[in-house]
Amino acid sequence: MPPRDYRQSARADAVQDTERQIVDALIALLAERWFDEVTLDDIAAAARTTRQTVIRRFGSKVGVLSAMATRMDASIRAQRWGTPAESVADIVAFLTDDYERTGDILVRTLGQEARIPEFAAVLDRGRKGHREWIEDMFRVWLDRLDDQARKDRLAQLLAQTDVWIWHLLRRAQGHSATETRRLMTQAIERLLREDETN
Repeated sequence: MPPRDYRQSARADAVQDTERQIVDALIALLAERWFDEVTLDDIAAAARTTRQTVIRRFGSKVGVLSAMATRMDASIRAQRWGTPAESVADIVAFLTDDYERTGDILVRTLGQEARIPEFAAVLDRGRKGHREWIEDMFRVWLDRLDDQARKDRLAQLLAQTDVWIWHLLRRAQGHSATETRRLMTQAIERLLREDETN
């Protein structure tokens, strides 16, 4: 590789590393604080960079949030669609493993949705991705139903797999990760058994 190309490649890598550090900083901060309590200076300090660098790379705090959402979306898609699921237990295991990593930040973000308009696009993208994944994972069960029954069952599956259910069992009621997975699996299996008996 010619020296000039090498320098350009090294510079591009350094930019990506800085951007990754900035996004990582926001993720860490949101695990402890509300979004409107986090400043650009906080993000810069946590990323060991300057406020100007954060602005130059992302434009604003909302720009960092958008980059964080894009990364989380890609990670969730890779995690959830990466391995085929053969049972309801498999599906719930993928989901709860994901929630163990991202659930607390998601709940904190959802809790601010009404106060921070910029969250709408981020959260809508997450909801759309979750819906696509649920439709895909439960296709075998859903495709057996007529149109109205399918819509009803999909709505129920979306509710049963929502991050708030995980949060209620895991955080509010204090169940272990294993117990939370078992309880969610049982509830969904019970729901799907209704279709087999009708």
